[in-house]
Amino acid sequence: MKRMAVLSLGFLMLLFAMGCAKVDTNEVGVKTTYFSFTGNTGVNEKAYGTGYHFYIPPFTDFSILNKTEQKLEMTKKPGEGSRPHADDLKLKTSDGNNLWVDITVSWRVTPQNAWLTVQNVGETVPEIEETAVRPIARGILRYALGKLSSEEFYDAGKRENQVLKGKELLNQAFAPLGIEITGVLVNDYRFASDYQKAIEDRKLYDQKAREYMSLTAAAGEDVKRKVFDASAEANRIIEDARGEMAQAKLKGDALLYTGQKQAEAILEQKKATAVALTYLNQALAGNGGPNVVAKRLADALKGKKISIVPMSDNGTLSMIDINRFLENMAAATVIKKANTAKAKPTVQTATTLATPPEDEKK
Repeated sequence: MKRMAVLSLGFLMLLFAMGCAKVDTNEVGVKTTYFSFTGNTGVNEKAYGTGYHFYIPPFTDFSILNKTEQKLEMTKKPGEGSRPHADDLKLKTSDGNNLWVDITVSWRVTPQNAWLTVQNVGETVPEIEETAVRPIARGILRYALGKLSSEEFYDAGKRENQVLKGKELLNQAFAPLGIEITGVLVNDYRFASDYQKAIEDRKLYDQKAREYMSLTAAAGEDVKRKVFDASAEANRIIEDARGEMAQAKLKGDALLYTGQKQAEAILEQKKATAVALTYLNQALAGNGGPNVVAKRLADALKGKKISIVPMSDNGTLSMIDINRFLENMAAATVIKKANTAKAKPTVQTATTLATPPEDEKK
């Protein structure tokens, strides 16, 4: 009876001493055992999710960690970073120049490994950030970015590639601590003032050089385009000239063919005329030729009035009526014939009278 009373009293005391922890959706719980009848003490390798969880202090403890993404901002501008004063990352480039970088590191506690964070780092975000995230991140990023030379740091591609390598190194370092690095961002960077001026001048020179190269390339392309256009125009002119030459040749061939045919026709016509004239000459060379010529002449002159206008030595003109002249000639010819016919008997008589008889001669 007495034993039961003691047990009951101990149970009541345990109930009053038992603690209760509430874990929200953005949190993860971790339980730590300080005393156990079984001897299993230390941080429990288990993540406690959203809900209420009981523990018995001082034998056990319960830690609640924020599992959302956190940002560690290290910048030169006071009041804008995670610290109230200037906190930019200073490093040396591979060629020995000082460089200051404004950089942001995003991180979070991984829920399934939150017990590692409680065991090795701490239980609150400020504690975890100051104890592990900031010092480890600064050291690894100083090493990774210091692999670049001053000129390479201006190359966005090379710089980003080295940032990704730094992120990989950070995750390897933070994995045993139950922390994941979700992002690394370089916001700004600065060299020493004298070197910064030299770099800016070099960048300006390089920019001008690229502009001149671009203008040169553009001019070269313009020349190529103009040469191409001129070549195309020349080819067009040549083709047009060839077309016109072909048309002219066709036209010339047609004219030549027509001329040849016309010449052949004229030649044949001349040949026929020559043959006809040959036959005509042969006909006129015969006995009836003069009569034919006279008849043709008479037919040609029939019904026509012909006048001859001779000029005398003293420059006077005289008109001769050819028709009357021919009539007179014809009349003269008739008269002459008639006179000749009358004169023949008279001559014979005179001859007879002039010749003495043979008897008288004797």
